[in-house]
Amino acid sequence: MFKGLTGLFLILLCLSLNITNAAEKIRSYEVTGIHPLKMNKIAREFEVVQKLEKGFEVYVLEEDAEKFLKIAPLAKLLNADIHVDESLKEAGKYRKYADVEADLKSMAETYKSLATLETYGKSAQGRNLYALKISTGGENKPKLMVTAATHGDELITTEVLFTLTNELLSNFNKDTRLTKMISTRDIYIIPVVSPDSFEARERYVQRRDPNRAYPWPENPNSKSVDVIDAMMKFADSMKFTGSLDLHAYGRLVMYPWGYTKKAPEAGDVVGFKDLVQAMAKDNQYKAGQISTTIYVAEGSSADYFYWKSGTRAIAAELGREKIPSYSKIPSIVNESREMVWSFLEYFN
Repeated sequence: MFKGLTGLFLILLCLSLNITNAAEKIRSYEVTGIHPLKMNKIAREFEVVQKLEKGFEVYVLEEDAEKFLKIAPLAKLLNADIHVDESLKEAGKYRKYADVEADLKSMAETYKSLATLETYGKSAQGRNLYALKISTGGENKPKLMVTAATHGDELITTEVLFTLTNELLSNFNKDTRLTKMISTRDIYIIPVVSPDSFEARERYVQRRDPNRAYPWPENPNSKSVDVIDAMMKFADSMKFTGSLDLHAYGRLVMYPWGYTKKAPEAGDVVGFKDLVQAMAKDNQYKAGQISTTIYVAEGSSADYFYWKSGTRAIAAELGREKIPSYSKIPSIVNESREMVWSFLEYFN
C-alpha cells in the first residue's frame, strides 16, 4: 500500500515540476465596453498593459484564461502567445545574463575610482543580483537607483541602461554635465531585476507579475517573489531619494499612486509633476500618475518605494516594443537619454 502511495506521490511531484518548468505562455486580450467594477476586478487579478483607442490591453497567463473570460467574456484575443512573434528572432542578439555579469564586472574593473559592483541577493535559481554603484565618495549625497528588466522579456530596457551607464562613466572629467551628475550623487544601476526570467526570455517570475508583487498601503502583508523580496530589502536599507524603473513599452513616464486613483499628498504631487514633465520634455512621452495614465495597478515598485521611504519613484515605459529589431536600439537610446539625465539632475 505504501509503495503505491509513494509511486503516486512521485508521479504527482513530477507533474507538478513539469507544470512549474513549462514554458510561460501569456495571452493578450483587448477589453472594451466593460463595466468599471469589472474592469477594477480585472486590474486586480491581471496585468493591464496599456490603454488602447477604445479600451485596454490585458496580459493573461494561458492557465488563467478561463478565469479571465468569465469576467470579460467578450474580450478580443489579440495574441495567443506574446512570446511567439517576429521580435523573438531578434532576442538572440541581446545580452544573456552571463553577458550582463561580464559587462558589469568589466565596468567595475575599468572605472575602479568610480564604480563598485555590489551583490544584494540571489535569485531562486542561484543567480547573483547585482547593483553597480557609481560614486566619487563623500557623504550626504542623494542616493538614486535606476533599474531595468523587472519583466524578463523587456530586453530593450537592459540595453538602454547599459549604453547610458557606459556613457556616464566614460565621460567623467570629459563632459561637464555628466561629470557633475556623478560627483554630486550616488547612483545605483541595476540592469536586470529578474535574472531567471530574463535568461528564459519570460515576463513573469514563478508565474507572477513581478511589478504586481510588491506590498502596497492597502495590502501591507502581500506575499512577494524572490527577486522582489531582495529588491525590497535592498531599497529599504538604502532609502533612495529617487528611483527610476525602466519598462517597455508605451512611451510613458509616470509617478504613484498606481494602486488607487487617489493622488499623493499635495506637496508631493507638485514635485512629481515637475519631475515627469521635465523627463518628458525632450521625447514627448505622456506624463502622469500611473493609475490615471494606464489603469489601477496594485503592487508596483513605484508605489512601494514611495510608500515605504518617501522615494521620488518613477516608472518609464520605453518605446513601442519589448524586443525591437537590434538595429533600432540606438534610436531607443536617443529617445531615452535626456529623460534619464533629467531624472538624475532633478535631485540636487
